[in-house]
Amino acid sequence: MARALQTQVVPGAVLSHTTAAVFHGVPVPWSADGGIGLLTHRPDPLSGTKRLSLFIPAPAGGAASSTGSGGKTPRSPILRVPHLHIRIQGPRLSAGQNVTIHRMVPGATVAWHGLVLSSLWEVLLELALTLDHDEVVIAIDHLVGPAGGRPGVDLARVRKEVAEFAGRRGHRALLAAVDDAREGVESPGETRTRLLLIRAGFPEPTCNLPVRDPDSGQLRRIDAAYDRWRIGIEYDGDVHRGRGEWRNEHARRDSLESIGWTLRRLTADDIRAPARFLTALRRTFLAAGASAPAQSTWDGAAAQALGRPQKRPGSGSGSGSGRQV
Repeated sequence: MARALQTQVVPGAVLSHTTAAVFHGVPVPWSADGGIGLLTHRPDPLSGTKRLSLFIPAPAGGAASSTGSGGKTPRSPILRVPHLHIRIQGPRLSAGQNVTIHRMVPGATVAWHGLVLSSLWEVLLELALTLDHDEVVIAIDHLVGPAGGRPGVDLARVRKEVAEFAGRRGHRALLAAVDDAREGVESPGETRTRLLLIRAGFPEPTCNLPVRDPDSGQLRRIDAAYDRWRIGIEYDGDVHRGRGEWRNEHARRDSLESIGWTLRRLTADDIRAPARFLTALRRTFLAAGASAPAQSTWDGAAAQALGRPQKRPGSGSGSGSGRQV
């Protein structure tokens, strides 16, 4: 789709925004632009090589097919058509219902497998113009974290590159995201957890603090840690649902608690509605002799302001109609 758009529909266009982010390996929300945030490299069953494929879960109301044993098989995923972004110079009315055209000042580009994309740093500026603050922080956390796989790219490098955008639209929003980004973060859930803690008035935790497991001898990492009081916070994503993962996590938690750590856990539901988790964490702080923010910080309407709703695939923007920006 991207190649046809760039070579046949709008020759000379530059793939940009979330479209370019996906090719750069920068995480974007799974609900963005027709589900493009779910675009991942998956093995091709025929050739064995990895190809980009885009799927979302079937709608909750869809029918599950029956199995021979009388049970139900999981609903099949649905292939979605992602919404693409390009930037151009000069007039252009439309490029189709699944494309947004941006008229922007010239910016740096890179070549990738015959495609022309906004450079990595231009992409960050483009995301700062179109995504929520937290999603841009997640993107930067990924770039400077262990999952980014980019030697030499740390927060100092990001600040240096971002400084070149002074005076351009989106620069201030991008700077704010860089200020909130941290190194050593391993997942979007960890970023959301850290930002929630700070907004609720808790001290900033250490990201992925290594602690020696007294039983296995291995170094275990605690997602968000307060080493002074031996309080740790762990974000449980869907990856922890498997039986083997659950057993490993249970053993790890038991061993760390045996040497004085108290571990509080939260899920995506707690990010959306954080009052229960924050109240439990406050009790943990007080029990450890540490000061904690007042519970009124997240009571009532305050809790709603702290929560970060996450849209399901298919509910995001950018699907179904072309746009001009």
